[in-house]
Amino acid sequence: MKQKILVTGGAGYIGSVLTTELLGKGYKVVILDRFIFGGESLLGDINNPDLTIIEGDIRDKKVLKSLPQVDSAINLAALVGEPACVKDPKVTKSINQDGAIHLAAYLKKRGIERFIMASTCSNYGLSKGTVEATEESNLHPLSLYATTKIAAEKGILALESKTFHPIVVRLATIFGLSPNMRFNLLVNGFAKDTALGGDISVVNKDAWRPFLHVQDAARAFITILEADMGKISGEIFNVVGQNIQKGKLAQMAKRKNPKVSLTLIAGKLDDGRDYKVSAKKILNKLGFKPQIMVEQGFNEVMNAVKKGVFLDLSDFHYNAWYDDKVFEDSYAKNLL
Repeated sequence: MKQKILVTGGAGYIGSVLTTELLGKGYKVVILDRFIFGGESLLGDINNPDLTIIEGDIRDKKVLKSLPQVDSAINLAALVGEPACVKDPKVTKSINQDGAIHLAAYLKKRGIERFIMASTCSNYGLSKGTVEATEESNLHPLSLYATTKIAAEKGILALESKTFHPIVVRLATIFGLSPNMRFNLLVNGFAKDTALGGDISVVNKDAWRPFLHVQDAARAFITILEADMGKISGEIFNVVGQNIQKGKLAQMAKRKNPKVSLTLIAGKLDDGRDYKVSAKKILNKLGFKPQIMVEQGFNEVMNAVKKGVFLDLSDFHYNAWYDDKVFEDSYAKNLL
């Protein structure tokens, strides 16, 4: 009998890729998504009889009660990116933190065993010199986004029991093509600008960042979904494909298109994050190893832009600009 998996945020940048992968492996998938950026990302799977789509908010008690019984859940629902998060900190906390914890607690009561929480390597914020942050490293959140994710991690892991097994996945910055494309991510943004021959300005050029291809992110979730429970229950896993300095990434862009105007600034004027992250734990414990490195993903995005695949690269859909609908709580009467 096919397992049924709940994927919240299943129409999003990662979720739409993960949904296709899950269906391809024979799972039944239930998507819960607000469709703030539409649902076109699901058109490739829309007629699959193993896909159920529910429009709604993870904070909506009425929506949660309407969910069919599932075997496991992967929570991707969140406000992502600091510009969106700081627009209304109260709403951000209610979704990223309180909503995630309540969802896990509710599904625990419903009897599911495995709850996988998508978190972020941004929780580390800073690391010293060449030291790679591990799952045991101290956390230094430098954004509201990371702060809410850390609180959600703690609340969800505290729910662990003999019958309920939460797992936290700290993802590196994602890149690569997706049916729900985003260009406000570092690799994707640089790849777009390279294709267009535009200006690239990098502040804090020596700062390190961890990166992960979106397909490898989907593979990591499935690896954890299929792993022996004794290896994953209550665990935190970093998932990283490659650590690279921001300046080196910009120089890659310049090599690929000499017309790019490149400005590298050493000072820390905007984003103070500077960290490398180790993914040895998930390799050693589960045998998971990412397959697509930064340059390959950079090339696929750059080439897609060159071919004119995207109609309007400035559209909010590609840049995760959130309109007031995202922050309007009154649209649903049953929100937490």
